Amino acid sequence: MLWEWLLFTLKGITVAVFVVIVVGMIVMIVKTSRELEIPSGELKVTDLRGRRQDNDKLMQQALGESINQRGDEAKKLKPKAREKLYKENAKALEQQRHALILKRRESGIFCPENIFVLSFHGGVKASEVKDLRREISAVLDAARPGDEVIVDLESPGGMVNSYGLCAAELMRVRESGVYLTVCVDQVAASGGYMMAAVANRIVAAPFAYIGSIGVIAQIPNFHRLMNRYDIDYEQITAGKYKRTVTMFGENTQADRDKLKEELEAIHARFKEEVQTFRPMLNMEELATGEYWLAKDALQRGLVDEIATFSDYLSRRMLASSGSVLKVKWCRRRKNTLSGKLRKLVSVRTWVRILRTELLERDTGHDQVRIG
Repeated sequence: MLWEWLLFTLKGITVAVFVVIVVGMIVMIVKTSRELEIPSGELKVTDLRGRRQDNDKLMQQALGESINQRGDEAKKLKPKAREKLYKENAKALEQQRHALILKRRESGIFCPENIFVLSFHGGVKASEVKDLRREISAVLDAARPGDEVIVDLESPGGMVNSYGLCAAELMRVRESGVYLTVCVDQVAASGGYMMAAVANRIVAAPFAYIGSIGVIAQIPNFHRLMNRYDIDYEQITAGKYKRTVTMFGENTQADRDKLKEELEAIHARFKEEVQTFRPMLNMEELATGEYWLAKDALQRGLVDEIATFSDYLSRRMLASSGSVLKVKWCRRRKNTLSGKLRKLVSVRTWVRILRTELLERDTGHDQVRIG
């Protein structure tokens, strides 16, 4: 009996070691693949003017069919006649539009040749900047002075360096001589407003949040909790200010003062960045960290126009004589070995296995539900 027990224990240890080795190999493969994996995707370009014309044609056809179904003899048209009438009307409207554009340009009103539409909905880390960079690079390969780039922007702000990079990417558009417009439907605050300020023109929906020109740092401190349980925390630094306020050490007033000084320096650069592009702003009044609804922001000079993104884009399409293209970088997920392994060890997979096992074993109940 003792020998059998020892043999059983030895087998159990062998299985456990084998499982640990396999799991360790899986973790290493997944980690390595994440480090080496190059984000892949493709650039998707949508002809918005063509889409709008298709939608208009579809609505006109539906309207014509509705008239025929109502039995209005005076307005009834056969399909071919209706198609011919639509083309004639569309051609006449296009000629009127081009004549109006020419007249506006002669009077000094900016009417873009081509319009490129981008979208940026940023999180705290602004990781979306990678896609934005690719989109802007593609646009600048084709755009010329006289064109316009419209960015549908939505961001509550986030990390300083990340949103500084986002603003720098938009700067590439302005430096190329292409007119840049930022449209805000919901929020452009803090780092989001830093991006918006780069634009030649800022358009915001009536109830969009605008502003929050300020800097914040929030750090919990567990020093007293650690003292209660006699836990020591060691931190070795080289350099007087290598680390000031920490999560686990005891923070002094000098540490807090140094962090405050660093935040003030960042705030000063933030204000300089905004003032560079919008010199008419009173930064002493506006750079308080407050935000305003767009209508109030308009009175303070933070935005230039009240309108939604869709409304502004629709009007600019009528004022442009060329193409209107939406440019979007679409990431493509590869079915890699690491992806398969992650799926294999995912929680959902094990839940399904457990559910199946319970259903097979359960013979006394009609149903078994987990979670």
